[in-house]
Amino acid sequence: MESEIAELNKQLSMLSNQKKYETAIKQSAYSDTEIIKEEMLPQVEEEKKSLVEQNKILLKENRLLSGHLNILTTKVIFDTKLNRLKLVKNGKIVSDIVVSKKLVADFLKSEINRKTLKILAKEKNPAPIKPKWTFEDITKELPAENSTERLMIGALGNYAIYFDDYLIIHDFTKNTRQHDTINHVCIQMKPKDMQKLYNSVFIGTKLYVE
Repeated sequence: MESEIAELNKQLSMLSNQKKYETAIKQSAYSDTEIIKEEMLPQVEEEKKSLVEQNKILLKENRLLSGHLNILTTKVIFDTKLNRLKLVKNGKIVSDIVVSKKLVADFLKSEINRKTLKILAKEKNPAPIKPKWTFEDITKELPAENSTERLMIGALGNYAIYFDDYLIIHDFTKNTRQHDTINHVCIQMKPKDMQKLYNSVFIGTKLYVE
């Protein structure tokens, strides 16, 4: 009997020790989890935020570099001898458009004497503002610049590309009366050719006059 009791006590002791061990393991695991939550997680979150911000900056820089690359690899050549406007991308002519002899002659008669011009702006459905002198009585109060009376819708066609030195490339327009009131030198093109050119060039693209 005594031996049986001793064996039972031994087993109870072993069970008790095992219970304490399991409790200690659980407490240790709980303690480690709390340490991770309190100390490591905030650091991980900060590093995550930093990586997200760095990724945004890299994406923005990549877009800027792509934009600069597009500008550098795209150019327009106005051949005044052959009466042609050529769009060049990556060293290859992708569009070769005939320009009327009259437009070329008007261009050569203009005050534009530089051999290189740059695109300053692009505009779809341009609507220039009618100048003040076109109104019969300039002593009266003029309509607001954004009013329908001042906006010359269609005077430059459907697409316009603006260069320095008042050069504008745009598609042909039937509204010649309003077109002629705009202070500019222009190269007019067929709507289909103009749309392709408009979609292929960028702000900053250069035009070389030959």
